[in-house]
Amino acid sequence: MSIDRPVSVYAANEPLQRLGTAELFVVSSLRLWVLPHRDPTGIHPDWRRGFVAAGIEETGAPDFDRLFTTIATAARRSLDVRCLRCARLGADEGLLLQLLSLLQRDRVAAASPIIADWLPLAAARMALPPARGYAAALQEGGLTIPLRHREAAGASHFDRGLALVQ
Repeated sequence: MSIDRPVSVYAANEPLQRLGTAELFVVSSLRLWVLPHRDPTGIHPDWRRGFVAAGIEETGAPDFDRLFTTIATAARRSLDVRCLRCARLGADEGLLLQLLSLLQRDRVAAASPIIADWLPLAAARMALPPARGYAAALQEGGLTIPLRHREAAGASHFDRGLALVQ
């Protein structure tokens, strides 16, 4: 079965400095969560600290962990999640932001293709409730992911290219 890959509303390799607080929280939490999976013998900062600081540890952290445990267990492919210090956004990090933004606006039908790109159907069904719970916890904690549009992603490339020829 062929699935069309979702198109991100974030530009490829978007500089993190262009992201807002809520977006940076999500990306840094994911990168921290991934660290022990990439380097199981290393000593890594606890990803839950940010959830405590944001006041969403009881509602957001369990759903976040369930979502990414499901993804880590059943992913169709390796996701583009960058290292903690990388100054640019990975493709799947951008899709995660898009997913959460859509779920915060209860646009489940628009968000579902993102999860379906990452996971087989049964796992995608299991991942949707914690994704929705995480999105809601973020919003309740004042961390609303902005609703971006594809044109904005393309425009940032155009602007940078235009600057080179001026």
